[in-house]
Amino acid sequence: MTAYENFQIIHPKVLTYDAVEGEEDESLPHLGVGGSVSKLPPGILPHGLPQVKEVLPAVTAVDEKREEEKREEQKEIRELSEEEKQMIILSEDFQQFIDRAGRIMERALCENVDIQTDYSGGFGEQDLDEKCHQRISFARKFFDERWSKNRKVTSLDWSPQFPELLLAAYNDNEEAPNDPDGVVLVWNNKFKKNTPEYIFHCQSAVLSATFARFHPNLILGGTYSGQIVLWDNRVQKRTPIQRTPLSASAHTHPVYCMSVVGTQNAHNLISISTDGRMCSWSLDMLGQPQEILDLHRMQSKPVAVTCLDFPHSDVNNFVVGSEEGAAYSACRHGAKAGITDTYDGHQAPITGISVNSVQGGIDFSHMFLTSSIDWTIKLWSLKVSIFVDGSNK
Repeated sequence: MTAYENFQIIHPKVLTYDAVEGEEDESLPHLGVGGSVSKLPPGILPHGLPQVKEVLPAVTAVDEKREEEKREEQKEIRELSEEEKQMIILSEDFQQFIDRAGRIMERALCENVDIQTDYSGGFGEQDLDEKCHQRISFARKFFDERWSKNRKVTSLDWSPQFPELLLAAYNDNEEAPNDPDGVVLVWNNKFKKNTPEYIFHCQSAVLSATFARFHPNLILGGTYSGQIVLWDNRVQKRTPIQRTPLSASAHTHPVYCMSVVGTQNAHNLISISTDGRMCSWSLDMLGQPQEILDLHRMQSKPVAVTCLDFPHSDVNNFVVGSEEGAAYSACRHGAKAGITDTYDGHQAPITGISVNSVQGGIDFSHMFLTSSIDWTIKLWSLKVSIFVDGSNK
């Protein structure tokens, strides 16, 4: 045997990437992807990428209910008929919503805010100086083309609960005979809108109007026919919800003045017509007056009252102005019920009267003012029956 007879030639086995599983060396086990045993040598990956299976989350009863609601919402919405649409539009809830939403949107659109206002005083100093020297400056005008045109303002009143609300009463419009003779508009001084907040009307010219002192939603009006009418801004109705009767037991002449006196728990409406008749009413029942008092001068001549005012916290004593230019003090109850004193100084009908209601260290509640068509304003004292101060034009 030669030296090469025991020599064996061993060919190395080369594993390629495409080698079949049967040709791999089973003596070289390796961990593959996911911890499985792979027969491939180190560094060699099997075909493809690792596959991740999606596991759906658990579905609860709440989720199923939500899905059911979504499916119901996605159902086709049924088109309403014309009759159903009209029923919704004419319903009271819809009308109240539109009225309130429209009023709010109108306020927002009419607020013209100057975003260039300079609060440091660097600009517009000349305009500020001019305004500082003015005693009275023009603020704004309240006018409605539909309801204010060709009508005279007969009465004004501010709301005691909402100071920005101004009440204005108007007489008839001769150029619009088909329109209501009496109109009452509530203007808002807070928002720069050009339309009234509320519109009320009645068939007789409104000569006086006032906010009900302890009822912010009620408005009272005195008419040319002698009726007292009551409006409520909570209802979708422009005409009065209550009115006094036209009878000899109440007013039969024009009512130019009214006043709500008393407290929250006990108050009355006082009205006086041009025939001198004063009536006391309960706002809960306007069917008939609770009290009646006829105001007469000497020779039993009735006082044609045009204006009325009560001192602060006084429900018995009051002052009135008349068509003949004289002012009178009077009381409702007691042995001297009726006219108690006369204040004669005007040469024309008195249009307004006001008792001092400012509370302070010095009591001026006995002082009152009168204004007249004679272009004068006079100051009087209830303690004396003579003229106190001269007229101021």
